[in-house]
Amino acid sequence: MFAFTESHWPRNRHGERFVLNHRGEESVLLETSTRGDGKAFIDWLTVTFPDSAIHPNNGWSCLPPVVDDHFAEALAERLQQIVGFGLFEKRKNGHKFYLNSWSLGTDGKFGFIAVGGQKGTVLFELTGEGCMHAKPGWEKAMYEWLLSGELLKPKITRVDLTHDDHHGEYNVDRAFDDWTEDRFRLPKAPQSPAMAQFGNWARPDGRGRTLTVGRRLSGKFLRIYEKGKQLGDRESPWTRIELELKAEDRVIPFDTLTRPGEYLAGAYPALEFLNTTQTRLATVRHTAKQGWLAMMKYIRRAAGPALTVALAVVGTQGIEELVSDVTDQDIQRQMVKRGLDIPLHLVADFAESDHDAPGDSLKGNHHAVRYG
Repeated sequence: MFAFTESHWPRNRHGERFVLNHRGEESVLLETSTRGDGKAFIDWLTVTFPDSAIHPNNGWSCLPPVVDDHFAEALAERLQQIVGFGLFEKRKNGHKFYLNSWSLGTDGKFGFIAVGGQKGTVLFELTGEGCMHAKPGWEKAMYEWLLSGELLKPKITRVDLTHDDHHGEYNVDRAFDDWTEDRFRLPKAPQSPAMAQFGNWARPDGRGRTLTVGRRLSGKFLRIYEKGKQLGDRESPWTRIELELKAEDRVIPFDTLTRPGEYLAGAYPALEFLNTTQTRLATVRHTAKQGWLAMMKYIRRAAGPALTVALAVVGTQGIEELVSDVTDQDIQRQMVKRGLDIPLHLVADFAESDHDAPGDSLKGNHHAVRYG
């Protein structure tokens, strides 16, 4: 890591202070909140490090001369130990300006490894789906690996910190009020960051609204959106708060992996209220349940009468023949759309919760990994 010294800029109470790096350039150094005990989880992670770290002399399982394929295979072996999945296949194209790339996990949806053409660095990335499928405790293991020195000078270039409010106590309307009252403005900042709204705010139609704070191209971008409605449940109060941090003009500490809620709570004064314990398992199961209920509601509304007639005329065998030409790709698309593409080891837990009444607390969370 670069050596940083504090600059003349004042220290902020709410999540940020300025430092000077070794080139004399000002960067923002993230800090945790000075109040509250907010909890969240990691929903995206991108890390880069020097390719010189991967060498047999450093204990990696590769032979000199180390070529791109060796980098990917050796790195995937380490990732397999930490997150529970490795290489899926080599891709035809590069990734994020790297010349060569490989996909990770089942069907290549869990992330990427990229090598070549970027100043002697290697990149690995876990998508939201990859973070969801990673084995319990991966955040702490990743944090310890980044600190171990094995990657020489690793750098988190992007991390997404997410909090789910399943009851909608903090919703998009409250976020809008907070923005108008300057509660997203950091101390010493001349004005609040930019805000944008998406969806039907004049006459909410149940299809979901989104409020964003900041600019996507900057290093700090916040989305607050109606997640349950996005999944198809027009009555759902479920709101997601999602902070995307990039190393554009800031340093992202490694302990964002183990203390995501504290960093999310410290990002803006408006978020200091975050103090609800979050679990990845609760979110996965809630996603699946909401998707299942929304799909059943759609079937009853759109095809219920027709299915009733078909059952009376041709019986269940006729219904099976009716759907016999549905492809695996069609099924997968529907599962992803409805949030039912969940890890297999959670299917049984989801089935247990299928009898919970909407709005009730979910069962089985004693098996969940708690964050923070």
